[in-house]
Amino acid sequence: MHSTFKPNLVRVEKPKPLAARLFSLSLLSILAACGGGGGSDNAPSTPAAAPLPNAAVVASSATATPSSASAVSGDVSCGLNPPAGIQAEVLQRVNAFRASGAICGGVTYPAASALNWNTNLLQAAKGHATDMATNNYFSHTGQDGRTPDRRVLAAGYSYSHMGENIAAGQTSVESAMAAWIGSPSHCQNMMTPDFKDIAVACVRNEASTYRIYWVMEMGRPL
Repeated sequence: MHSTFKPNLVRVEKPKPLAARLFSLSLLSILAACGGGGGSDNAPSTPAAAPLPNAAVVASSATATPSSASAVSGDVSCGLNPPAGIQAEVLQRVNAFRASGAICGGVTYPAASALNWNTNLLQAAKGHATDMATNNYFSHTGQDGRTPDRRVLAAGYSYSHMGENIAAGQTSVESAMAAWIGSPSHCQNMMTPDFKDIAVACVRNEASTYRIYWVMEMGRPL
């Protein structure tokens, strides 16, 4: 079964006036990093993973405003790891990766502190993963034009720093993590010491191009 992957990262810095696919987007500047990864499956019926987009990190203070939109309902684990879902595995793999330190794109990152699961970030991740799966697209920018920072704020998470990784086509937490780790920008995003919170949602739609859509949100509260 061949999977398509494309990760992406978004990062914004206040001092300054975009398998599966991996994508990273900067609200103030767009990182050029772009990569891809392949799965170990060989089934021809499964589409290749989407190319990874750039990763996005936001380092700008922002305060959430109340959102009138209700939380998106449905499975946020793509039916993986029943009945517990993907939360425990995501936390274990991300925090183990941070604890060991890493070399991302030739840059050495020292060990970073463990992240905590955050329900507000999960709401933002679930909403975007559901939107991509439902409307069959792959981008940090939603169909309504909202960027990662706006989605996080709408979910009630006031941040000083935030970042987003997305992927599509991976059939396990392990394969999604491998694709993100293999992309310098996404790897850097996960090793950013400023982040304190995390949430990851996975939403499946068998009728869509990549079938499985992943969104990782990371942030540091105000």
